[in-house]
Amino acid sequence: MEISKVDRIEEQSNLVPNPGPLKLSPKVRIVLGVSVLIGLVTFILALNIAPQKAWSNFLVNQFYFLCLSLAGLFFVALNHATRATWSVALRRVAEGLAVYLPVAAFLYLGLIIGAQYIYPWAKPGFLEEHPLHYEGLPPLGGRRNYLTVPFFSARLVGSILIWILYAFFLVRNSLRQEKTQALELTKKNINLSVAFLPVFALTFTLTAFDLLMSLEPRWYSTIFAVYCFAGLFQAGLSLIIILTIWLRRQGPLAEVVKPDHLKDLGVLLFAFTVFMAYIGFSQFMLIWYANLPEETFFFMKRIKSGWLSYALALPLLKFIIPFLALLSQAAKRNEKIMLSVASIVLLGEWLDIYWIVVPVFQETPPVWGWVEIGMLIGFWGVFWYAVTSFFRKNSVLATGDPRILESINWKH
Repeated sequence: MEISKVDRIEEQSNLVPNPGPLKLSPKVRIVLGVSVLIGLVTFILALNIAPQKAWSNFLVNQFYFLCLSLAGLFFVALNHATRATWSVALRRVAEGLAVYLPVAAFLYLGLIIGAQYIYPWAKPGFLEEHPLHYEGLPPLGGRRNYLTVPFFSARLVGSILIWILYAFFLVRNSLRQEKTQALELTKKNINLSVAFLPVFALTFTLTAFDLLMSLEPRWYSTIFAVYCFAGLFQAGLSLIIILTIWLRRQGPLAEVVKPDHLKDLGVLLFAFTVFMAYIGFSQFMLIWYANLPEETFFFMKRIKSGWLSYALALPLLKFIIPFLALLSQAAKRNEKIMLSVASIVLLGEWLDIYWIVVPVFQETPPVWGWVEIGMLIGFWGVFWYAVTSFFRKNSVLATGDPRILESINWKH
């Protein structure tokens, strides 16, 4: 049995392309380093000039890039749990996104330190100064004990530590398979993924409530976390599509990614585009129909004084354009169309988070200036520095998975 196993490993090694780690020009690393420096300098300057603006933009970008990383982890777990074959050839791309999570955990320190500039409930004397917060609202009730900085910090840290642990074991097992091609590691990852999915549902719900919903401590929506998850995975799929096409054009995945792989990613993106629209419409329609002041003030604030243009742009960028563009099967196989749609969705998700966060602090939309641009560049640099560091050390293809040949030759 041992001899046959060795023969099988050698045979698969000869048949499977081995692109190896990603080779990047030193200039790329320099550009990313400069981007990080720009973001850091922008944040420090903004803290002295407009601290609330600095912290609100910090929250927007922290949640946005956290969601992109979590989408990679969720994609890996979902495909392990369903034992999908087609996605094995793309799995390492998603694993690379998940390595940003430890960086996001470190950046959580900023949110905890700046909580009093971001969250009204974290400000000393908030309840005494704002007993109703807005006319007609009842007291906070049980949320008074839930929304405290120590408990808030514990929930954030606890959730992200759980995500990091799952990501560590899933990625470690995947990398070990490159040497052993052991089926047992696939089985371990399947079991880990099945356990992760319900845990992720709970922890991400808490995180969405804590980071975004608690900006308006008296507002609530029972499907807000589902709305955030829909945006997370729609944007995450878009980034996986962009990164996959880029790696294919650069060469590492040129012999691996086929039009059928691209089509399957397009089908998933199309499905979550519809799901995103359904959840977004359901949330808005139910609140509009009930017309309760403790619910409607959230949307009223975001569809007046210039914010209406953002509200109208969201369904255009996150539903109408991707829905119409991806209707045909041919479009899902077309790299140019997929790149365009994925880029539009990523822009729409960032604007969505911006639209949720910034109206809390400004009644009218600010003119985008050096703070918004500089901090976005900084977070972009940190995110891609972490992802590219992973790909520079590890193969961009999960060559050890027993199903890799079947995945590479995947056809409908």
